Amino acid sequence: MSIQLPTDLKGLTELDRERFQQTLNVPFVNVPVQRLESSKWKEFLLCLCSFKNVRDLDPPSKTHKQVLFNPERIQTKDDLIKNLPSIKDFVDESFGFTTITITYENYSIEQVMKAILPEDLMTDKRVNNGSGYSLIGHIAHFNLRDEVLPFKRVLAQVILDKLPHVKTVVNKLHEIDSVYRNFELEIIAGDPNTVVQCRESKALFQFDFAKVYWNPRLSTEHERIIDLLRPNDVVFDVCAGVGPFVVPASMLGAVVFANDINPECYKWMNINLKKNQPKKSPREFSVWNLDGREFLRTIVFPKIEQFQREHDEKTNSSRKMIILMNLPALAITFLDVFPIWLDENTEEKDQWEIPVQIFCYTFSRGENHDEDLRSRLAPIIPNAKSEQISCRFVRQVAPNKDMMCVQINFFGQKTNVKRFKVDSSE
Repeated sequence: MSIQLPTDLKGLTELDRERFQQTLNVPFVNVPVQRLESSKWKEFLLCLCSFKNVRDLDPPSKTHKQVLFNPERIQTKDDLIKNLPSIKDFVDESFGFTTITITYENYSIEQVMKAILPEDLMTDKRVNNGSGYSLIGHIAHFNLRDEVLPFKRVLAQVILDKLPHVKTVVNKLHEIDSVYRNFELEIIAGDPNTVVQCRESKALFQFDFAKVYWNPRLSTEHERIIDLLRPNDVVFDVCAGVGPFVVPASMLGAVVFANDINPECYKWMNINLKKNQPKKSPREFSVWNLDGREFLRTIVFPKIEQFQREHDEKTNSSRKMIILMNLPALAITFLDVFPIWLDENTEEKDQWEIPVQIFCYTFSRGENHDEDLRSRLAPIIPNAKSEQISCRFVRQVAPNKDMMCVQINFFGQKTNVKRFKVDSSE
């Protein structure tokens, strides 16, 4: 139900839990234990956080329980009989009202924040008013605008109170502007430990959130790519981070070649790949700590050539190789190393049978993303024909700024290659 929020808490910068206490008059009925059907009555029950709507009588009874109903739905006996005719007899016998005390514990996170934050911040859609946060292991991660910063500590305390598994609350201070893709953060409240464990795609990841890039909002995209893979496929990840693509790919049975320029990502990616290996049949994987272009030139291209030359169509006809480039601010520029390589030994490459699919992530603004991306790709990788390119929406990261995935297909054209639809949304 919607609790009537206290009106004198607006602008509170220090959490005073006692000021959330109030009383409420609610309807009740005493029902025999064997006739309780709480799951069927749910829409009419008094539902509050950390609150039992079926409780002992006073004094306690071995045969009956007191059931509390939502006063917004039930005001009279007739309301209850009309909606729950199966308990009519008990309504006639015991229907009444009782006074309960609501405390801070009975409010949701959103209700507390709504009670505390000034009204203009609650209604301004441009402002993260505290209701939007990410959970990464034991860390709750905020990205608060300046207008909300005076309330950051009270918001952090609410999160610690309401989410027992959260031990640390942090706020992002700046946009990602370092070559290592990590951002500066402030620990607002709780334990200063930023080494976390979290699960995604059936894998267990461990990393230092303060030193690497991890975005739980990309879990759907990670799974989308993993769903395209089959055992024995080959995966090259140019900007692999701590392994959200390559760890589940390796678990699936793909051959993994992963890279990240950030030494911390390299460290944790190795740990995550090793920890998630099947005990009976460990997978083949290799990890590097190189610049993206260097990884493409010195590792990816030679390995593709090796796999193509050693390919046996009879025993491995469905194999494919994918190249992942998830660095949206820069990845599209890394494609400039492909033209020279593609123009070398073209007669040999024309015979290659294993499809190579590039998944390059980037940002796009404006209404026609497909047109924008193709116009940017044309001078960077002119070798790619229009029919080899498709573009897909991934997620909105800001007003008029979307994250996109560009798929480019090379080689093995006689093999069926699954392509994205042009600019389709999730």
